[in-house]
Amino acid sequence: MAWAGRREQDAVSPRGSAILGLSVGFVVSVFVGSGFLLSLVRDELHFQCSFLRMGSDDPGSFYCADGISYIGVGVGTFGVYGVILLFALGIASAGRTTAGMLQSRLMAGISILPIAMFSWSTWYATSARSSDQAPGVNYWVQPLLPVTVVLVTAVIVVLAAVLFSRPGVRTAGFRVAMALLVAAVFIQPGSLSAVAVALGILAAAMFLERRVPKEIESPGSRPSGRTFRT
Repeated sequence: MAWAGRREQDAVSPRGSAILGLSVGFVVSVFVGSGFLLSLVRDELHFQCSFLRMGSDDPGSFYCADGISYIGVGVGTFGVYGVILLFALGIASAGRTTAGMLQSRLMAGISILPIAMFSWSTWYATSARSSDQAPGVNYWVQPLLPVTVVLVTAVIVVLAAVLFSRPGVRTAGFRVAMALLVAAVFIQPGSLSAVAVALGILAAAMFLERRVPKEIESPGSRPSGRTFRT
C-alpha cells in the first residue's frame, strides 16, 4: 500500500510542478514585464506618440499619450497571454489517460504563442503610424531586430526538439531554448512580458517529461505474480 501511494505521488508531482511553473511565469509577466513593455511601446516604438517638427514645445521630439491611454495595450496583451495560459493549464491538468510525451510536446508548441504575440503586436505598434511621425525613420529595426533574431532561433530550437522521441534530447532542446529566451530579455527588456510566459510553459513541458518513463514499462519492470504482505 505504501509503495502504491508513493507511485501515485510521483505521478502527480510533475503535474503540480508544471502548474506552478505556468503560474510563476504569468505572474512575472504581468507584475514585472508590464513596466518594461510600456517603456518599449512608448519610448522606443513611439506608439500613440506624435513627432513635433516645429513649435515651442521641444521641436524634434515626441509627444506621447499619458499612461492611462496605454491601459488598452496592457489589457489586450495580457488578455491574450491569459488565454494562452488557460490552454497550457488545461494540458497540464489532464489526467493519466493523456500521454506525458504528448503533453510535453503540446506544451512546447504552446510556448511559441506568446513569442508570436509579442512579435506581431510590436510590429503593429510600429506600422500603425499617424501622419505626423518623423519622416524616413524605422522604429522597429533598432529596438527589435536583434531580439527578434534570438527569439526566432529559440522557436526553431523548440520545434526541432519536439521532433525527437527521446525525452532527454527534448529536454536538452528545451533548455537551450530557455537560455536563448533569457538572452533575449537582456537584449530587449521589453520582451520580458512574453518571455516570462514562454519560459513558464517550457518549464512545464520539462516537468511533464518526467511522466514519460513511468508510462512505458519494459518487460523486465512488470510485476511478477508473487504477492507480498503489507
